Amino acid sequence: MPTDDLFKFEPSTVSQEAYRPWKVLSVEDDPVYQASLVHALSCIRVAGRPLEVICTQSALDAARVLPEHADIALILLDVVMESDDAGLRLVSTIRDVIGNNQVRIVLLTGQPGMTPPRQDLLEHFEIDDYWCKSELTHEHLLSVITGNLRVWERTAQLEKARQGLQLIVDASQALSKRRDLDSYTQTVLSSLLKLLNIDTGGLICRLRFSPSVHQNTTYTLAACGAFQHLKGHTLDRLEDQDLQQLCSIAISQRQHLYLEHYTLLYFPADNDKTDDYAGSNKTDDYLVLVKTDRQLTSPEVSMLEVFCENINNGFTNLSLYNRLTRIAYQDSLLNIPNRNYLKRTLRALSPSTLCQHQLLVISLDNLNEVALYFGESFCNSTLKSVHRHLQASITEQLLLARIDRHVFAILIPENTSHSLHDFSTILPEPLLIDGGEHQISYATALLPLSGCDTREPEQILRLAELSVESARHDGKRFIEYDDSQQQVMRQRYHMLDELRKALQAEALSIALQPKVDIVTGAAVGFEALVRWQQDDGSMTPPSEFIPVAEAAGLISELDLFVLKKTLEAAHQLIQAGLRLPISFNTSSNDLLRPGYFDEMLKMVTASGLPFNLLELEVTETQAMIEYQHIATQLRKLLQLGMKVSIDDFGTGYSSLAHITELAASTLKIDQTFVARLGQSEGANHIIEMIMRLSDRFGFHVVAEGVETEQQRQLLIAKGCVVCQGYLFAKPMPVAQALEWAQHHILNP
Repeated sequence: MPTDDLFKFEPSTVSQEAYRPWKVLSVEDDPVYQASLVHALSCIRVAGRPLEVICTQSALDAARVLPEHADIALILLDVVMESDDAGLRLVSTIRDVIGNNQVRIVLLTGQPGMTPPRQDLLEHFEIDDYWCKSELTHEHLLSVITGNLRVWERTAQLEKARQGLQLIVDASQALSKRRDLDSYTQTVLSSLLKLLNIDTGGLICRLRFSPSVHQNTTYTLAACGAFQHLKGHTLDRLEDQDLQQLCSIAISQRQHLYLEHYTLLYFPADNDKTDDYAGSNKTDDYLVLVKTDRQLTSPEVSMLEVFCENINNGFTNLSLYNRLTRIAYQDSLLNIPNRNYLKRTLRALSPSTLCQHQLLVISLDNLNEVALYFGESFCNSTLKSVHRHLQASITEQLLLARIDRHVFAILIPENTSHSLHDFSTILPEPLLIDGGEHQISYATALLPLSGCDTREPEQILRLAELSVESARHDGKRFIEYDDSQQQVMRQRYHMLDELRKALQAEALSIALQPKVDIVTGAAVGFEALVRWQQDDGSMTPPSEFIPVAEAAGLISELDLFVLKKTLEAAHQLIQAGLRLPISFNTSSNDLLRPGYFDEMLKMVTASGLPFNLLELEVTETQAMIEYQHIATQLRKLLQLGMKVSIDDFGTGYSSLAHITELAASTLKIDQTFVARLGQSEGANHIIEMIMRLSDRFGFHVVAEGVETEQQRQLLIAKGCVVCQGYLFAKPMPVAQALEWAQHHILNP
């Protein structure tokens, strides 16, 4: 973008610099000659400016005067004074000791024979001209004075420009390191004062358009000097009404103003740049007011033009940085801190301070299902309602963050007055969402950070999330983390490691539980159940290691291992003359995983075993979650001749929606209903319903968990044909199952 379009500058009036006299130093030990020289110089004007002559009579006096007048432009220096080389030694002092390389030095001598030749002087000494006093006529003097003063002015302007550019470079580097508005504006203000070499004061205001009053509101971000008292206030606090008017003009015209006593700089928001990143149509404008007490020179205005572009880019970059920071550290839906912000906060706490805090995690249940059934808008309304209630239930000093789609976290100092009861009922029931009352399910966990000073923030959050998942798994609303939970997690991790080793070594086995004719007790099939015996002979229950396998992604490997052992057991049954089908369990997640179904079919085909001697069991709740996809796989198995059993049927109702087209051959009555037979009318009705459904749609039925004769008789009365349970046989090793089957086979 052309810089001409960035800023519009008011034309400046003539600077006082145009009338300031040139300073000339006369170093001459002959008072008569010096007086005539001063008289001649008094009549000279260079660029319309008079000469101010400072007179000294020795090199020593001149060396004292020069540091007091840094703006001396020209020195008319006598060579021979208190000594023959006094003038030449003063030249060395000026250039090498005082360090003034800008001042023009013209040597004058009345005794040419006592000084080196002109060419030698010009070559070996840092002088600009050399004249004999007798040769210096009025015309020559005018030429010497005019030429040297103009050269000095150009040199001074270049040096001032160099210094100004260096100040701009230094200031720009300092500004680039500022990431917050307060320090940035304070650096801008101090850099401007330094650039203009003034200390009278200034201020920087933020301008924000207020739709309610249709005008800009001002807020002073930085101030110094005469305006120090305005910091944190609006421009209405300015006592000088004329100055208020000038600020209003700059704001309304949206341009810089260069005046006799004040400079006003206006920086409009660059919405073209910020819109692309932030999606917003408004950023703040800024007004800078500097008290100069003088008209700025043209070179100063030129330097300001360059610096103003850097300042404006800095405001834009700062706005972008702050917006990107908000994106990185703020939840876009609720405008509260997010996971990154909480991690940064935890990282910033000292170990001792961290140990004095607790972390409360609130996890909403089934939020994805809510979004699926009611839409994302309702899901967002739920989150907003939860946020409002959480914010209302805590003090302002507590940090509330959303650390996952359905998870909130609150950082709580230990001295907070909240009780554990407050945390366990932190959300009201029901919750008001979009004007209606809704029940929501959630779990909470409180993690003391006293033992977390050596953990990374992400580890702390993961530990808190694992704690709340543990509460949900145990059916609890609230859990307080303690060392025993850490021990449980260590045990689970150890179990996972051992399970991996056991799978690699094929150290697991299967047990076969018979399925029998409920009337005769004759074997009609088996169910393969995985078993894990440790080296010391103890057994690890499937209820412990199967959830670990599911959580760690080992369930597919475990299920394929069970299938392999099932195929081996089926061959042993055939070799023993027993053609009894064996059912094996498969996770519905396996059927969803690409490649698992093909691997299962490949194993069965390679075994040469008839498909009708195998039966796949999948739980009702798992199968119904992704029924449409799983049903396709199950129907293919049915077409191949393999039976499909819906395990734990009746524990959920989602399968009833698909009952007319259910991809299954068998329904298994869950043991919880069997256990309540004769005690619960509800259990009786559910079993009767299952039996009617099976008759209506042609399903086989297997009752699980039959343990008493009463249960057996009641099931017979309801028309059940096949069952399994401890009343008939427990799960047993394959060899023992073969022997058992020999004695319980139904003879033709």
